[in-house]
Amino acid sequence: MPKPEPQVSIIVCTRNRPEGLLRTVRSICLAAEHHPDLPVEILVVENGSAPDRRLEANEIASLSGGRARLLRLKTGGLSAARNAGIAAAWAPILAFTDDDCLLDPDWLADLDRHLAARPRETLYIGGRVVLGDAEDLPFTVKDLPDRQRYDGLMHPGGFIPGCNFAVSREVIERIGTFDTSLGAGARFRAGEDTDFTIRAHLAGVAAEYVPDMRVSHHHGRRRIEDIRRLNRAYAFSNGVLYLRYWRQRWLVRQFYWALRAALAEGFGGPRYDPIGLSWRSVVAGNLAGMVAQLGSGFSLPHLPLRPMPRLKEKIR
Repeated sequence: MPKPEPQVSIIVCTRNRPEGLLRTVRSICLAAEHHPDLPVEILVVENGSAPDRRLEANEIASLSGGRARLLRLKTGGLSAARNAGIAAAWAPILAFTDDDCLLDPDWLADLDRHLAARPRETLYIGGRVVLGDAEDLPFTVKDLPDRQRYDGLMHPGGFIPGCNFAVSREVIERIGTFDTSLGAGARFRAGEDTDFTIRAHLAGVAAEYVPDMRVSHHHGRRRIEDIRRLNRAYAFSNGVLYLRYWRQRWLVRQFYWALRAALAEGFGGPRYDPIGLSWRSVVAGNLAGMVAQLGSGFSLPHLPLRPMPRLKEKIR
């Protein structure tokens, strides 16, 4: 009996993490076994790993019971890998996680429930990300109990977790794929998921955070310097985006608020984060990103005329 066509393609981009990748694929398979009503395929995008730090196609296929395919790229950043996964995927719904994350066994059941409740042409949702190891520093997680819909008032960075989200092909056709100048391994270091949320908002797609679809993030960062380095990359890419979207006042005011917070911090005000990050480092990174964007030219993305209006109805 032939296997049903996949309805969800789960794309896992990986680089030099074979052990983590194995755990991630196992967790996806477990979620598929818990909810067989939603057929899935797993697409592993191997993105320039060292020869002794990568898995072969037969290993991945055997581990996944034939659910997984392998796509190997020689070079390219995370955005290029994600775009390659989108191009190779078969399903109408595309989901993304990372090779240091584990899906909850009910993840697919949660996703299936959200698919039934939303029109596919506007589907763009991100789930909960919890700390996978108590010894890791509490960063790159989103562990909020209530649903949120992006309205332009908060910073778009991290609103939809880059390691745990699903989007329909219709939305990607509407707003485009990931910007390959952004993201890990690219010139501008990070921010590809932030840019994706910005473009969705401008196109009238309501990005939503849902407090289920849970993954645990085993990021392994236990030194404050590792967190500072990552946060500098986030601040740098945000500066790039502030300049690219300088006409969007709802976005640029995030820089204004960061600048105010940095000035207040200099007079004893609260720091950016209790684990030791400062608003001054955030603003410095923003400014460095703006300078880098200016140095690469002032070509801006093609944008709709105005952002999506704020939605007044309560999210149930």
